Amino acid sequence: MNQNMEPIFRKSLYFLIMMLMLPLHAQKRGQESISQTDLAAHMKFLASDELEGRDTGEPGLHVAALYLAAQAEKVGLKPVNGEDGYFQHYIIHERAYDLENNQVIISSEGREPQFSKEHFFMFPAVDNDSTVIEGEVVFAGYGINDRENDYNDLENLDIEGKVVLIMSRGPMNEDGTEMRFGGEKYAGLMGFRSKMPYIYSRNPKAVLVVNDPKSGMKSIEDMSPGIANYLSRTRTLEPVAESPAATMDRPRMLLIHRNLADRILETSGKNLEELQKEIDREGNPRSFQLDGTRVRIEAFTEDNELKVPNVFGIIEGSDPGLKDEMVIYLAHYDHVGTDGEGGVFNGADDNASGTVGLIEIAEAFMHEKKPPARSIGFLWVSAEEIGLFGSRYFADHPLVPMEQIVSVINLDMIGRTKSEEDLLSGQNSLTIVGKDTVKVIGALQSSLIMDINQETLEELGLSGNYNYNDPNHPDRYFYRSDHINFARMDIPVLFYSTGTHRDYHRVTDTEERIDYAKFEKMVELSYLVGYKIAGFRGSIEVDNPMSGW
Repeated sequence: MNQNMEPIFRKSLYFLIMMLMLPLHAQKRGQESISQTDLAAHMKFLASDELEGRDTGEPGLHVAALYLAAQAEKVGLKPVNGEDGYFQHYIIHERAYDLENNQVIISSEGREPQFSKEHFFMFPAVDNDSTVIEGEVVFAGYGINDRENDYNDLENLDIEGKVVLIMSRGPMNEDGTEMRFGGEKYAGLMGFRSKMPYIYSRNPKAVLVVNDPKSGMKSIEDMSPGIANYLSRTRTLEPVAESPAATMDRPRMLLIHRNLADRILETSGKNLEELQKEIDREGNPRSFQLDGTRVRIEAFTEDNELKVPNVFGIIEGSDPGLKDEMVIYLAHYDHVGTDGEGGVFNGADDNASGTVGLIEIAEAFMHEKKPPARSIGFLWVSAEEIGLFGSRYFADHPLVPMEQIVSVINLDMIGRTKSEEDLLSGQNSLTIVGKDTVKVIGALQSSLIMDINQETLEELGLSGNYNYNDPNHPDRYFYRSDHINFARMDIPVLFYSTGTHRDYHRVTDTEERIDYAKFEKMVELSYLVGYKIAGFRGSIEVDNPMSGW
């Protein structure tokens, strides 16, 4: 070869190779571009310990928001919020317990007052800067009135205007493994629903609830640090109103530490463990008034404002007549933080999975030769875990006209498959579905969207589980994720999930437990459904609006 021709040949060869590669790249369209490798890469970051559980108002949430904005820019989504770009900031007003200064003072005749700094949590929440509850104390066993089983802890007991101390659960066998009666009716936190109406009807000043000794837990913090963290704060989108009389006419319920319960009981000569054993052994109540013993509960709060972001970007539609209409993909990227003892609630499935799914779906649309007729929006919202605040704020302050949103597809927990561990967990409330099944909620407002959903499920060899797709279902899953803030505005919604599992809201919801094959299939389903809705040439009819239900 002529030496002078070699550079030209190399350039020509390089050009030829690039030309040969272009058709291959161009054929990698939408669905085919969705990969487990990409899903895992994003998941490993968003569900990492370094993001500290992405709690609303905490640094980890803001790191996640920056990551999502960077991905939106990398994918090529268009920002629509002026100088804020991909971000939509809003304010959450927080009233938090001053746990360091809250205290309970126990006074008894002939004894020096005792001060307890053990944490307690109050319902209804404290509604001004300080709240004081003071009164005589009555011990009322488990706090149960069960006529069917002829058992009443409050029989012949005067509790009006007094502070009532009760245990969780109900009478049980010696080792605490089997309830004498009531079963799930009195189990765990759900037992409050059965106990409190009768107790409140007797007009106590307050009810102190403590974990029974046989539970092995001394406080709500032992049971679930995440729940304790949640209960320690009240958060709203509006400033917290001062209303000193709003709740004080109602009895307050407090979750207290067992150490505090035992201090209160000292004048009786017995502790909580001994009293529980007596009740369980005899199967009869052992309730009594602690004569001369009073408690003074002092609760203080402090107010904060949290500035938190939603993240939003769009792909403009290709049809001049339809591009003003929009399909929005929705996922919350927040979770519940840490347990305060070194554990991180990573929230891999809840909801790094939906968050990552949106990134991959956005990339999939960019692999198409051109966008579908309608525009596509990608909305990552914050503060779902504390009240669906991010989606509510967007719905009330939309970055695109709400009347132009034809459908919302919400992805929340889409990365798991029912396992043997789920079956053996003993948790009857789990909704986790099997390998080829999808938990479907929504599409009730539009028969067209339901048809597209069903057609796509069948196309991918999946079946829909519609067991919870009923607004009147007692577990109310239709209302428990961000799509509800759009459904209420008569926008048709679809909510895809693989369901709640044994690791739900636990530190064990980690990246290693994601089923990436199922995860990939869920993202493909969501992408194809949205693509079909956005590409539908007719109008998206809302033939069963929620406002008419």
